[in-house]
Amino acid sequence: MSENVEATEKKTSPEIEKIDIMNLVAAFWNGFKRLWFVLVIIVIVCTVRSYFSTSFSYTPQYVASATVSVTTPGGSYTNIESAQEMAAIFPYILTSGVLEDVVLNDMGLESLPGQIEVEAEEGMNMLTISVSSDDPQMAYNVLQSVIKNYPEVAEYIFGETNLQILDETGIPSDTQREVVIRGSYKRGALQGMIISALILCLYVFLKRTVRTKEQLNKHINLHDLGSLPHVKMKKRKKEEYNNLTLLNDRISPAYEEAVRRLRVRVMREAESENGGVIMVTSSVPGEGKTTTAVNLALAIAKQGKSVILADCDPRNPSVAEVLKDQGKHPGIGAVLRGKVSLQRALTIFQIPGTDAEIEVLYGGKPNAADAALLGSRKMDNLIETLRMRADYVILDTAPADLLADASLLGKYVDFVLYVIRCDYTKVNKIRSGIETLTARNVNLLGYIFNDDVNQKSSRYGYGYGYGYGRYGRYGRYGRYSHYGKLKGTGQTEDEAGRVIKE
Repeated sequence: MSENVEATEKKTSPEIEKIDIMNLVAAFWNGFKRLWFVLVIIVIVCTVRSYFSTSFSYTPQYVASATVSVTTPGGSYTNIESAQEMAAIFPYILTSGVLEDVVLNDMGLESLPGQIEVEAEEGMNMLTISVSSDDPQMAYNVLQSVIKNYPEVAEYIFGETNLQILDETGIPSDTQREVVIRGSYKRGALQGMIISALILCLYVFLKRTVRTKEQLNKHINLHDLGSLPHVKMKKRKKEEYNNLTLLNDRISPAYEEAVRRLRVRVMREAESENGGVIMVTSSVPGEGKTTTAVNLALAIAKQGKSVILADCDPRNPSVAEVLKDQGKHPGIGAVLRGKVSLQRALTIFQIPGTDAEIEVLYGGKPNAADAALLGSRKMDNLIETLRMRADYVILDTAPADLLADASLLGKYVDFVLYVIRCDYTKVNKIRSGIETLTARNVNLLGYIFNDDVNQKSSRYGYGYGYGYGRYGRYGRYGRYSHYGKLKGTGQTEDEAGRVIKE
């Protein structure tokens, strides 16, 4: 496998990849499904914050307005023309301070407590004069003063004009509060959506996980041993129906078929290399390596082969959880320390509904000190003893990128199966785990693409939660998943692995 080592080590620098639109859309959709609750909370929080911020800081604005007609001695056309000119020239009159000074003198004020606007009705000799202020009475008084004094100020420009009131609001009320508050909802929701979109983009572009085997093959050079499809599950009252193993008679037929294909490939490789000691590992916790090891052991045993499944992860023994064996059994650490004989530590596990069985060497109680024995000569002797005892020996180990356990054990096994979970582990973690093994000249047979969402099998069987969404504590350094109880399959297989109907 030296060519795998060299090719993998060469791919340590970031690669410029073409953007796959479909994969990008799928990544955004998957990210939204995972973060939707957080994104919705952000939108709600921003909306509520905007509402309260606007409510507490809102200052009511009262607008008093009146529609007036402009009359001059010149007749109708002149009146219309004068109205349009008066509205156009009004901003200049207002900024010049002439009108403001006249109004202030008229009302006996030192400063104008509001804002004045004038708008001409197009094609008509009418003006709409509006005054806004935080005091409704003051807004109305200023409006009346403007109507009275505006012709006097405009006389120097237009000549003699008169303003006749056609309609007015009277003392105004606050009619803008509902509009302003309604706008605060929209502004807050928009801010929340923008923030959520930014978070989603960061999640997608910084996550750097792989969703397809094509993406994975750009970063690593390992033999593809196949995929185990994503199985969407839902909780059932009976725990045995929540178990993602071949022991669950309601498991997806597509998943069963994928495990059988994996078994065929592994057995073919093992026979060609005259080796039957297989180590199963992954980069990080939660990728499904223990479940894969258990299913592989069960599938091979159904072919009439003798199989030993050993839990070689003393820090977090998980095989007993997957098999739901509640009994107390001596662990591998006790065997290595010579406290218990191998014969006593091995437990016969009968596969329900068949005549097949496997022998299981459980991990015992979690004990980090036992991990130091995995690279010892005692472990080498133990594996050789297991090799002579069974056709196949499958070792479930700790994640390769997290601990040195897998690399220590790798020198004693015939080959290694590397489990990579779809859209879960970052590329740098996958590379690091593989490089850790290849640095020890471990024979990496290939990778298994687990939980492959591109090969969904939810339309088969009953559909359940995949089993990786709820993790228990993985010792002191990570998390693993929990599974349901045992259940007989009630099925038998022929030599090719096909299910024989009763």
